[in-house]
Amino acid sequence: MAAGVERPTGFRAPRLGDVSTRPHVAGTIGRRGARHIGRALLTTVVMVAGSLAPGVAGTAVLGGVAGAETPVEALLVGDSVMNAMQQPYGAPARDLLGQRHSFVLDSAGCRRLITTSCRIGGRPAPTNALQVVQARAGQYDRVLVVAAGYNDPTTGSVGLETAVEVMLATAHEQGVDHVIWLTYREDGDSASRLRAHNVLLREQAAVHPELVIADWAARSAAMPRSWFSGDGLHLGADAAKGMADLIADTIDELPPHLGAEYVPPGPCHITSTAAPHAPLPAAALPGGTIGRPVDATEPARRLNLVCTQ
Repeated sequence: MAAGVERPTGFRAPRLGDVSTRPHVAGTIGRRGARHIGRALLTTVVMVAGSLAPGVAGTAVLGGVAGAETPVEALLVGDSVMNAMQQPYGAPARDLLGQRHSFVLDSAGCRRLITTSCRIGGRPAPTNALQVVQARAGQYDRVLVVAAGYNDPTTGSVGLETAVEVMLATAHEQGVDHVIWLTYREDGDSASRLRAHNVLLREQAAVHPELVIADWAARSAAMPRSWFSGDGLHLGADAAKGMADLIADTIDELPPHLGAEYVPPGPCHITSTAAPHAPLPAAALPGGTIGRPVDATEPARRLNLVCTQ
């Protein structure tokens, strides 16, 4: 820890690529959000040993969900920076996010995006982010949240630029409409590389509407330096809560998720959810009038919806 930097409460100073105190990757399933009104919510938390998906070993924390077989809203994949949320001192951060959205949290130190992860000492390398997303297909149904890349180059065949394309394609294959990607805190010895990461992310978001930026670089810059470790990147308890709050805020801003179970009433049907903010196309309504279908729900009106007689 750098001199003059206050140690965050309950925090041990990790290194970039540091790992959880647990021996394996862990998954945390948080409380289901408001879109699941009407489904039973558990008030207890159950610790379940074992893996949640083939090849993803660890301990699952189930809380506020109707059952282990019910998909949650979000899959959070991270490296040692997000791993603070998975630590015991990250429990308030998990609770904060879980009050607003259901999620699976899978983070590990030294994790890379799409290539072989690095190793710490004699410990095995963790799965990379892509392997986690592939293994957890079907466990989430709304958004993929990525907070990894601190151990990766910006460009090249295994760099961030390629990883963004691969992650977007993988989410699309799984039927997930959006990928939230956290920008990188620009601090410490890696500040110039992480700044290049952020420039590239914003360029990619400009051409991929399904890529949503959660600006951790901007939000964390306003936080006290004492909330972070000596390297300026890893999170203490308060910074972990700040990251959880940013993720929840960003999910809040996503277009409504109608889900596979949604069937528009009457003669209306949805033609696309790719451009949720596009003007509603003119629709032919019973009686020959043209305009918005009166029997469409408000969430459906925000999407591309067409009515026929």
